[in-house]
Amino acid sequence: MKKAVKIAIILLIVIYIGKMGIRTFANKDKVTLVTYGNIAQQFETQAYIIRNEMIINSPLDGKVKRLIANGVRVAKGTPIAQIYSADFDEKKIQELEEVTKKLKSEDTNVPFYSDIQKLDEMIKREQDNYQKVVAQNGPDAEKIKKRIASLQAKKEEILSKGPSVLQKIESLKEQKEFLENYIGNNTITIDSPEGGIVSYYFNGNEEILNEKNMFNLRPKELENLDWQTKELDLEVKKDLPFVKIVDNFTWYLALVLKEEEQEFLKENDEVKILIEDYSCQLRGKVIKLYRGDDKLYIGLIEMRDCYPDFYKKDKVKVTVKLREYRGLKVPLSAIVKEEGKEGVFVIKNNKYPIFKEIIIRVSDGKYAIVESGDKISGLRLYDEIATNGEKYIKK
Repeated sequence: MKKAVKIAIILLIVIYIGKMGIRTFANKDKVTLVTYGNIAQQFETQAYIIRNEMIINSPLDGKVKRLIANGVRVAKGTPIAQIYSADFDEKKIQELEEVTKKLKSEDTNVPFYSDIQKLDEMIKREQDNYQKVVAQNGPDAEKIKKRIASLQAKKEEILSKGPSVLQKIESLKEQKEFLENYIGNNTITIDSPEGGIVSYYFNGNEEILNEKNMFNLRPKELENLDWQTKELDLEVKKDLPFVKIVDNFTWYLALVLKEEEQEFLKENDEVKILIEDYSCQLRGKVIKLYRGDDKLYIGLIEMRDCYPDFYKKDKVKVTVKLREYRGLKVPLSAIVKEEGKEGVFVIKNNKYPIFKEIIIRVSDGKYAIVESGDKISGLRLYDEIATNGEKYIKK
């Protein structure tokens, strides 16, 4: 009887080992190596770009001539645009170009031309002096006036006796002066009040997305706004915006966060940002976290790196990378729970699978960075593990 029991036990052991051996070899193609890799703890969300920008309104109704294109950085005081009055005759610009071209083509290597030039310079100086004296109610106004008349008489005498080309040049100069005065009297040149990037893009939400208001944003309000950013037309109206000067050194992202996402962040944390359709990774720092409305939060990120389209975009999808973990990397499908412990099945030399306890540090939904639960005989780099760990759990 005892002998029969022993034989039965031996048979059961052989059958079990056989099954395990068959299972192990049958699933040999479903194994992988433990590698050393990295996983970033990250999440995707909606973000809004906040800029430090100066909005410039048009001083009159009219039409804009842009001297600086979109996206170009200028220094303080740089002329960026000219605004022509609504009744301005644009043909005068072309006429001025033609007259200037003709004037340059004239032969000035003729007698008395240099004398005329000197007289023009003297007349101009005296006219400037006259304007200053009149403005100050000075006593010498009449004397200066007489000197101007005398110089002009000398000039007329030379023109009447000199070559005819002098009169032609003089006529062209008078036309040029008239056209320049006309254009100048109907044109206002706008200089950049600060250094920065020129932008003609507007969406009507500039009063909401700015540095002054960025600590009072409401996610639902932002979601319901119209974010169709567009480049303004060349026709402008008095006291309405037509151009911005954007500080290219300072900009922010306002992240819309769910409750579980805001728990990942802390003020002063350094993060990395990936903006949709832009390949470069940008660095940023969390400067403020606050509740927006309902269960949504706002996370303000001060950006350290440049994003080329930041001056014309407002609403973007981003991936926020919080931390990057490095270590032993395994597929999630290989991780199982055995007797309350998480681990993987290691298969060595096609023998029976051995359960090795692990500690999961982070997961991206497909892979996990893990630590060995046993520092001496636990999981090691390049161990061969079963990718379908559930099949090896004792039933």
